[in-house]
Amino acid sequence: MGWIKPLLTLQFWFKLTPPPLMPIFYWAFLIFFLLMLFASILCGRIYKKEKEQYLLRFGAKYLKNWFLTAGLVGFLLILFGYERAVLLSARFWYPLWVIGFGVWLFFIIKKIRELPKREAEFKHQAQFNKYLPKSKKQKSK
Repeated sequence: MGWIKPLLTLQFWFKLTPPPLMPIFYWAFLIFFLLMLFASILCGRIYKKEKEQYLLRFGAKYLKNWFLTAGLVGFLLILFGYERAVLLSARFWYPLWVIGFGVWLFFIIKKIRELPKREAEFKHQAQFNKYLPKSKKQKSK
C-alpha cells in the first residue's frame, strides 16, 4: 500500500529526472507494449486476408495503425526512462500517452460503428466504377 501514496503527489509526476521504474513495472510496461505490437501484426494480417468482410477488414486497418503507433511510442517512453533522459523520462508523459491514445481510440471506435452504414455506399460505388473506362497503363521502355 506504500507505493500508492507517491502517485498522489505532484513531485512524482512532474519531476524532470525521476528515478528508474521498479523492475516489475518496467517488465509490465515492456510486455504490454510488446503485446500491442503483436496485436498490430495480427490486425495487419486480418486486413490482408479478409477481402469479403468489410467491417472486420477496415476495423482491423484502423486498429492496426493505432496499435502500431501506441506500441512504438510506448517503447520510446520505456527507452527514455531506461536511459534516464532529462525531460523525456518524466512521468507526466504516461498520462499524456493514455489520454492521447484514448481519444484516438474513441474516434476509431466511432468510425468502426459507422462502417456498416457506409458498406452499402461503397458496394454501390464499386458497382458503378465497374462500368467506367479504365486508364491504359503505359509500357516502360
